[in-house]
Amino acid sequence: MTTKMRYAILVLAMALMCTSCDRQEKNMERARALYEQGVELRSQQLSEDAATCFMQALTVLQKCKTTPETTLLEGQLKDNLGAMFAKHGLFDEAFTMHQEAVVCFAQIPDSVAMATAWRNSGRAAKSLGQFDTVKQCYDSAFAIANTLSDSVLLNDLYLEAGRDYYMATRRCDTAILFVNRAIEGGLSDSDLDIANMTLGILYYYTHNYDTAKTHLNAALRSDRPGLKMSVYQTLYAIAYNEGDYALAVDYQDLFTENMMLSDKEHDSEVMQRLKADYELRRHEADMMSQQRHHNLKLYLMIALAVIVLLVALLIANRRMAAKRLEVEQLKNRQEHDQSRIRQLVSEMENLVHANDELMRDRETLSQNELQTAQQVMQRNRVYATAKALSERITSEALNFTITDGDWDDFINLTDLAYGGFSKRLLALYPKMGKWDVRICCLSKNGFSNQVISILLDTQTDSYYKRKTRIKQNKMNLGDDNRSFEEIINDI
Repeated sequence: MTTKMRYAILVLAMALMCTSCDRQEKNMERARALYEQGVELRSQQLSEDAATCFMQALTVLQKCKTTPETTLLEGQLKDNLGAMFAKHGLFDEAFTMHQEAVVCFAQIPDSVAMATAWRNSGRAAKSLGQFDTVKQCYDSAFAIANTLSDSVLLNDLYLEAGRDYYMATRRCDTAILFVNRAIEGGLSDSDLDIANMTLGILYYYTHNYDTAKTHLNAALRSDRPGLKMSVYQTLYAIAYNEGDYALAVDYQDLFTENMMLSDKEHDSEVMQRLKADYELRRHEADMMSQQRHHNLKLYLMIALAVIVLLVALLIANRRMAAKRLEVEQLKNRQEHDQSRIRQLVSEMENLVHANDELMRDRETLSQNELQTAQQVMQRNRVYATAKALSERITSEALNFTITDGDWDDFINLTDLAYGGFSKRLLALYPKMGKWDVRICCLSKNGFSNQVISILLDTQTDSYYKRKTRIKQNKMNLGDDNRSFEEIINDI
């Protein structure tokens, strides 16, 4: 019997060794497939699905032994995942991912990928307003690019450092120098449009309006509505400062038109997402079929191991009777528990049905109260001004004056319409200031980002940054994946 047991253990050890090697290879293949799938989804602008694939790939990769190949893939996954976090405003998480990618690429080493990860870290730090860190990140990327003499990477760094650091810190002369170096080095059509837009804004900051208009008009060759919105917003400011109010209104109309085109592109992306979801499901079905084929060998090895274990279990036959008795008792207890669970589920379903009826009654009552409150709000100057700007932005609509009393009345009416909204808001987030509450009340009433930025007398991109600061600093919801508007509507 001893000889047979030794033989069985030897066979089992060999089977487990083969299984371990096969599992390492398959985990690496699975992680690589998820990464490539995430890159494809990112190219289709399906950022949420792409991020899911990248995170799943990192989870699978943790099961693999550390090798240069796994380290490279880990760096690629984290750098891409950082870009997805940044797209959704999760800049702290984005910066962390890009920095971890730098560490991975440094271990291999892969200088080009490391420089790119440093550049991406600078982008995330800029969104966080940490400009000392932005400078350090771009300096690190420049050092690597100069060592490699990579002209393409250098051109990208000059453009982005000029825009993300020097323009953001209002060092306009240095920013203009950097962007011009990028143009002289040669840029693609899309990057050239961005460079011209950046120079236009920089010359606007330095009050060199003629040169600013030259670059802004050159940037209008772009077919991207989002870029054109920034260009027309700057042209509007120039025309307004020069006293050409009719031209300013025309630029404001063009700004609104491109904003609508941008919204249409978003709708098109939704349709593209539906199509991609169908393709993704089909691709997953194909992968599952291949996986079943590759796992056949593994199943045979597992079957052999099971046979060896059964032989060993036969030696302990006397203990099996007691085990079977314990299993039977456990089964009886499970049946009793399942019966009790079914009874509890039935009771819960009855409670849910009664709660649904109550919620429908409350919703009908709330809608009637909301309609009455909104009729009263029409008389408030803040609400009326925002409503007029939402319908059409004209020079007459832009000529408005709002007092603190108007704002106080608007907040009181919002509390009436939404059941004490501002009080609930301050109870949840006591760090909020007076203007933070006003912004939240405007968003609660459903006004667009453009209308709110006009009421605040600020540019749209500045308003986006302000929303991000409110969410991260005042609400402490940096880890929350919901948008600012979703958070406000849930309060």
